[in-house]
Amino acid sequence: MSSFIKKLLLFLLSALLLATALQTIISLRIKGKTVNGHDNIELTSGINADMVFLGSSRCWAHFNPAFFDTTYHLKSVNISVDGHSEIMMAIVRLNAYLSNNTPPKIAILSFDPFMSGDLKPVTDNPVHKDNYARYAFLPSKESLPIVDYFGFNFFERYVPMYAMFKYKHTTDAILLNNFSNWVTYGYERHDETWDTIAHPITDVIKKKYFLEAEEKSITESLDSLNKLCILHNIKLICIQTPVYKNIYDTHTFSRTEKICKSLSIPFIDANKDYIITNPDLFYNVNHLNTKGVNMLNDFLKNDSVFNSYISFIHKS
Repeated sequence: MSSFIKKLLLFLLSALLLATALQTIISLRIKGKTVNGHDNIELTSGINADMVFLGSSRCWAHFNPAFFDTTYHLKSVNISVDGHSEIMMAIVRLNAYLSNNTPPKIAILSFDPFMSGDLKPVTDNPVHKDNYARYAFLPSKESLPIVDYFGFNFFERYVPMYAMFKYKHTTDAILLNNFSNWVTYGYERHDETWDTIAHPITDVIKKKYFLEAEEKSITESLDSLNKLCILHNIKLICIQTPVYKNIYDTHTFSRTEKICKSLSIPFIDANKDYIITNPDLFYNVNHLNTKGVNMLNDFLKNDSVFNSYISFIHKS
């Protein structure tokens, strides 16, 4: 039995050393890089932008930093998290950004009826958790807020390669062959036209709008984000980006404005008729394609209210 235990311990030690060596090699391989575009914490460290964009996929696909950089002569970065409409995730991602950047002057939140006000410290939303597995092992100061929020467990944090194997992230980290629009353009650009067979024109997605009973939690969550911004002398602005006309209704999309007004947070609604009635500007019912993003940019460029807020950057 003693001999068996010794062999077992030797095997476990060898496996641990091998896993540690592999973890070290992979960590060096992906250091300062993104494996898939979503894991961009290191790439957004040290940017010290004037403006950051927060939100879920509707921010990820709708806010092109190049437009704001060129038009307003400032530095901006899109740090939204695709698949996560929780305002808490915006708070977490902003905290991660602030851990290794000077505070921006303005934070723009993509705020609409798709948002969730749940302030749980650990999310039950697993979308893209696998893409953040690279940060789980011995998380850095910058990545710790994300690691905590996704709820990576003890073994994922302290056993080398455990998280990488568990979330099937090893091959991608070694090969680094995943294309990312975020790396190329700074946001998730979509040049395609709307394929109505793959993405039918329906109003099913309206089921994801927050209920009026949830307005209190949404308000509290937004207030928490605003207080974080105030703490760091950041001006928070909420922008409601366009959806296609079949899922837009005035009552639903006015609730977000009401919430912002209750918290004295600037709010801009870009759901203009000439945008939301044109299917050529979308790649599905609630996401703009490149043509649509350009129309959104033109709207903001000519909007006196938005420009008055942007002038805040140049005066401060």
